[in-house]
Formats: sequence, C-alpha cells, structure tokens
Amino acid sequence: MIKNLFKSSILIIFIVAVVLSVCFVMLKYNVEGEKNMPYSISKILAVSTVDGQANEDAENVWNIGVEQVNDIYIYLNKEVDKDITIKQIKIENFNLEQDSAKGTVQLLKPTGDLPNLYIYSNEDFFSEGLTYTGSSVDDLKSLEISNDGGVLGFRLALTDLGRFISNDIEEITYDGTLLSNLGVNIDELKFKVSFDIIITTSEKVNFKGTVTLDLPIDGIIENGTSSKEITDFSDVVFKRV
Repeated sequence: MIKNLFKSSILIIFIVAVVLSVCFVMLKYNVEGEKNMPYSISKILAVSTVDGQANEDAENVWNIGVEQVNDIYIYLNKEVDKDITIKQIKIENFNLEQDSAKGTVQLLKPTGDLPNLYIYSNEDFFSEGLTYTGSSVDDLKSLEISNDGGVLGFRLALTDLGRFISNDIEEITYDGTLLSNLGVNIDELKFKVSFDIIITTSEKVNFKGTVTLDLPIDGIIENGTSSKEITDFSDVVFKRV
C-alpha cells in the first residue's frame, strides 16, 4: 500500500514537472519567439514627404489636393547558410493604433516605374494586404523580392488634408511648405500603424511578426522631407504560424 502510494506520488510529480517544463518552453517562445530565423528584417527605411494631386480649375492657376505620404522600405537579410529561399512575403493586418487629427490614412502599393512608383491608379490602393513573390531580383513594380533577401515597399498616404489654391505662385514645390500654407502642423498629422509581416520560405514554413511605426517622421514641415532608418527590432517577435 505504502509502496503503491509512493509510486503514484513519484508519477504525479513527474507529470507535473513535465507539464511545467512544457508550459515554461511555450511561455518563453511566446515572449522571445523564433531564435533561428532563416531571414530577418535588417532595417526599415521610412521617407516622409508631401505630395499633391492637381484638380481641374478654370479660375485658378493652382488647385492642388495636398497629401502627406510615407514610403516604407523593408530590407530582409538571409541569416543561415542553407539552401532556404524566400517563397513569398505577405504584409497584412494593418491597424491604426492611433489615428491622425487630420486626413485619412490610405495604403498604396507600387505600380509605376522609378522614380514614380505610385501613380494613384485604382490598382495602387489596397486594404487587406499585399504579397511579394520570391524572384531572382527585387522588382517593386511587379511586387517581387529577391529570394535570397532584398527589399519590398509600400506607401502610407495621409489624404484629404485640404486644397492649396493660388494664383500668385509661378512654381509649386511639393514639400512641407504646402502643409504650412494650409496651416497644418506636425501634431495634427501624427499617427501610429501596425502590420504583420509573414515570411514564407521554400520549405513552406511561415514566420509571422508584427511591426509598429510612428509616422510621419519629424522635421517634414521644416525640411520638406524627412527620413529615418530603423534598425532596432527587439520588440518584433517572429513565431511560426
């Protein structure tokens, strides 16, 4: 009787230890994520500037719908010396963590040629996400990324900021001065967006992480255009999905 009770106690202790060990491993994975990623984000370049769309107006020389645009470029590096390539990269689940006081945030994919990647056709706009396919070289217009690591891009545009109407200016410069002429300040433009990036390898393994960006980059009104390279991704946790 005592021997059986002792064996049962040992078995229970063993089971509890195994369960606790599994829970610890799972908890650690949820916090730290994947440790041996075949590909990782090396940097994100965010370029903030001002754009505008001319409106037909027979009475005024200039009638421009002003937009603040943020071009995002994500660079991926290969981390292992194995024959593992990129099959595709998905950017999806865009969420406005903090909305701007002015304007409407819209997502655009590149459909034009350099230097005019965004031509504002109906094909440019997307809402649910976009997919880059692994290829031999990077091609933003075709939504292709080098399958050994490369760069992909998209645009976050803050539209409907107002119209700049004038008959006194000979030439328009599409920069921060347009915002100043509308009386728009940087605090009214600030927004925060998050999105998922899903890396699918040739081994059909998916790794998903969430990136959060604060936009636009400071200094856009004073300098006309501003950019920032982000290299710290300690808060981006990739997990297998």
